[in-house]
Amino acid sequence: MAKSLRSWRAYKTELYVAVCAVIFAAAALIRVRAAMNDLWLDEIWSIELVRELHSALRVFTQTHHDNNHYLNSLFIYFLGQRGNWDGYRILAEVTGIGTIVLAWLIGARHGKWTAFCSTLLVSFSYVLVLYSSEARGYAPLIFFCFLCLLILHSFFDKPRWQMAALFSVSAVLGFTSHLTFLIFLLASLIWFWVRLFRSNLSAAKIAAWTAALYAIPFIYLGALYLVDLRYLQIGGGTPLPVLDGYGATLAWALGGPNASRVQFLTGAICVGGLLASLFILIKERSDEWIFFLSAIVIIPLSLPLIEHGTLHYVRYFIVALAFILLLFGRALGWLCESGRSGKIVCLLFCSLFMTLNAQSIGSLFKYGRGQTGDAVNFMAENAKEQPVSFGGQQDFRTQFMLGFYWREMMRDKPANYYDHDHWPAQGPDWVVFHGESFTQPVPPGKRFTDKFGNWFELVRTYPTAPLSGVHLFLYRKIPEPGAG
Repeated sequence: MAKSLRSWRAYKTELYVAVCAVIFAAAALIRVRAAMNDLWLDEIWSIELVRELHSALRVFTQTHHDNNHYLNSLFIYFLGQRGNWDGYRILAEVTGIGTIVLAWLIGARHGKWTAFCSTLLVSFSYVLVLYSSEARGYAPLIFFCFLCLLILHSFFDKPRWQMAALFSVSAVLGFTSHLTFLIFLLASLIWFWVRLFRSNLSAAKIAAWTAALYAIPFIYLGALYLVDLRYLQIGGGTPLPVLDGYGATLAWALGGPNASRVQFLTGAICVGGLLASLFILIKERSDEWIFFLSAIVIIPLSLPLIEHGTLHYVRYFIVALAFILLLFGRALGWLCESGRSGKIVCLLFCSLFMTLNAQSIGSLFKYGRGQTGDAVNFMAENAKEQPVSFGGQQDFRTQFMLGFYWREMMRDKPANYYDHDHWPAQGPDWVVFHGESFTQPVPPGKRFTDKFGNWFELVRTYPTAPLSGVHLFLYRKIPEPGAG
């Protein structure tokens, strides 16, 4: 009997390891596949900004642009100029995959079920898949947030100067990845002080440990302010209020698609799950609820109000979203250990989560981050005259993106872009309209006329996946209907 029991336990352990390995492998493959599509505006912008630099140091001292994510820019700088190359996304892919490992390690501190659920949520979150396959700083940002949290747990278990130094280095790399690392750092500092005060340490000891972990990261942030941040320019975009952006983040934490009714439902479920998860931590007498509340709610909603920005997209709240997933993993692990009914609730939640996120991941596989390369090919292949001429709804975005692809794909084949101030009386051959990724890909109409009376007809719609890229609506000049 004892031997059979040991065999059954060994079998369950082997099955658990096998399932976790399958999840990890699937998540890694998804991220690699998601990176195999066209670069989009912000990625191209990073490449073009780096093109102007003559030394790596100038990533910090010359660019002065909010699209300059230092670690990503350094990676691009050392790779060199390679055009529309998905290899620029390797850093994001590697750190995105590493984040899955860290999620398991963080969860494993609270049991195998928490490790499993945390890994599942982080692995198949559409938002984390998206930014783990995009040449920006968001994937490294989450990697270093999770790494710092894991280090902080180890420090609390046994305070050591080595752990303090490792935390400081990781935090510096977090800021180098993206400045919204400040959300994690402030939230962790609040929790850090609470934990140390509860440990009955002297004020001098608390001050010493605080300096050991947090002095270098804050000094580094101050240095960044002196050489770059005080000169920072915002690239622009469609204004989005703080609460709208944060509400969308709560919806996308579960994988809520662009449909507003579905987002309201997933956002409401997320709020309910967040409150229930915090209640579980309080019930367990764990002071981690202080960290999660700070990282998910208090700090993310406070910082935008201070800086008075207008572009509060989901990606700017990605730190909050990542820790929502860890918190939910913790709560789901608790449910699984509480009995059969808890396992049923966990299964239903994970089924909903996987279904919603699978739809968006499928959209990313199908459409990528817009299909600018396809639009350029279509115009080149169907042009009636040379050189090809085109205009756009937004001069900067259209000329920048289509110009990059035309240069990379058509080489010496000429093309002319006409901005709104220099629109020719006969009109261009093609006009490109855009739709934001957080809206449905609905064109503005089947036909339109310009200010000179030229007629244009919709010939192609190129959707993008949610949260990245833009929908493209391609119009071609036609004879006036009924003329002749």
